Amino acid sequence: MGGFPYTLPNAGGTPAKSDLDDLQARLRVHEATYGVPLDAFAGADDNAKLTAAMTYAAKQKLPPAILLSNRSHSFSGPRKFYDGFRLVGSLGTGEREFAGAGPQCIVNVGGAALFEVPASGVKNVWISGIQFRASKGGVHFQVPVGDLGGGPIINDATYQDVAWVGFATVMHARHLRVRIDRMYCNNGTDHQFKLAGSDNYYWQNGGYLSSRQLGAEKFYVWFSHMSRSQVGPLFITPEKATGVRIDGSNGGLVFTGTILDCAGRNKSTACQGAALLVTGGHGMVFDKMVFFNNAVNPAGAKRSPVDKGQVFVRGSASDLLFSGCQFPGFKAQRGFTPAATPAIYAASGTSNIKVVAPFAPLGGTRLLQQQKDKIISRYGADDWKLAVG
Repeated sequence: MGGFPYTLPNAGGTPAKSDLDDLQARLRVHEATYGVPLDAFAGADDNAKLTAAMTYAAKQKLPPAILLSNRSHSFSGPRKFYDGFRLVGSLGTGEREFAGAGPQCIVNVGGAALFEVPASGVKNVWISGIQFRASKGGVHFQVPVGDLGGGPIINDATYQDVAWVGFATVMHARHLRVRIDRMYCNNGTDHQFKLAGSDNYYWQNGGYLSSRQLGAEKFYVWFSHMSRSQVGPLFITPEKATGVRIDGSNGGLVFTGTILDCAGRNKSTACQGAALLVTGGHGMVFDKMVFFNNAVNPAGAKRSPVDKGQVFVRGSASDLLFSGCQFPGFKAQRGFTPAATPAIYAASGTSNIKVVAPFAPLGGTRLLQQQKDKIISRYGADDWKLAVG
C-alpha cells in the first residue's frame, strides 16, 4: 500500500474495526470519510504543518478536508486556494467572536492575508467551524481582488459557521454559486465584503456583522454588481459606516429579513449616512427589512451628494420593490435619526420604485420622499406622506 505523510494513532491499541488492522488501510478509510488532521503532519509549527497538509491534499484526485483541532492555531500567508480546498474546525466549535469561552477552534492570522484566489480562479471550496482572528492591523482574510469586473472567480464555495475578527477586509471577490452563512464578523477596519457575481446565497440562516473600527464613509457589505442572488436575515449593526451599498444588478437580487439596526448607539456611533445606499441596478427586491437609528448625521459620511433617508436611492437605479419594510420610532428605545428624515428617498435619475405596506411602529416617521414627481409609487401606505423635493 502507498505511504501517507502523516500518522493516525491507534487509540487504546484497538483498531476501529477488526478488519482494518493495517494502519495504512485505517488511514485511507479515515481520510476518505473524515479528512486529514492537521496535527498528524510533521512540522516545527502550525505553518509548517499547514503547508504539508495543503501540499498533500492538493495532489490527491479527491482532495481530503484538512481538520483543525479544538485549540488555537497560528497561520500566515497568503496561501493560494486549490480546487477542492476544504478547511474544517473541530466538531461543535465555530462562529462566535469569543476567544476564551470555549470550545473554540481558533486561527490567528499573520502576514498580509491568509488566502489568495489563483489568477485562473478556484472551484469547490469549503471552510467551516473556525474562528479567524487577525493578529495585527492591516491583515486580510483573502487577498482583495481589485478587478471585480474581470478578475478571478470563486465558483461553488461555502463559508459557514465561521467568525472573522479584526480583519482589514474579509472578502473582496467575484462569486458564482457561493454561500456565506451563520457567520460572525466583528471589528473590521475597511469594507468587509465587496462582492460581484450572480447565483449566490448569502446569510440565508442569518449572521452578525458590526465594527467600532469602520469610518463613516465605509460600507459593511458592498455589491459592486450582483444579480440573481439571495440575501437573508443578516443582522448588521452599522456603527458609523453604511450597512449595504449596491452599485449594479441585472435583476434577481433579493433581500429578505435583513436588519440594519443601531440600537444602543448614540449620535457619534450610530450609522451616520444611509443604512442602505443604492446607486444603480435594476430589478431588486427588499422584503421585510428593518431599519432603526440610522442616518443620524448624513454629512458625516462625507459623500457627494449627501445621503438622504435611511434608504437613499440615486444614480440610475430603477425597478425596485420595497415590501413590508419596518422603520421603528424611538418610543421604546432611544434613537438619533432626525425627525424629518424620510424612510426612503429617491433622487432624480431613478425610476419605478414601488413601496408596498411599509410600517413605522413606536412613533416612526411615515415619510417617503422623491426629488421629483412620479419616481415612487406607494401601495397599502395611505397613512404615509409622499413628499416631493
